[in-house]
Amino acid sequence: MECVLCQVSDLDERLHKCPICFKWICENCCFRSMGRAFCSRKCAEQFFFADDDD
Repeated sequence: MECVLCQVSDLDERLHKCPICFKWICENCCFRSMGRAFCSRKCAEQFFFADDDD
């Protein structure tokens, strides 16, 4: 596995899986919001501000 932005390997750096799009992202490239790691601000906003499908 490797970071989608900088291609660093999981052998060299800790990777996180984005809870929205499931892409792998390293500590240095991740966007943090409310204690969670996301691959981008867009995914973070979708996670916290997504509309309900009701």
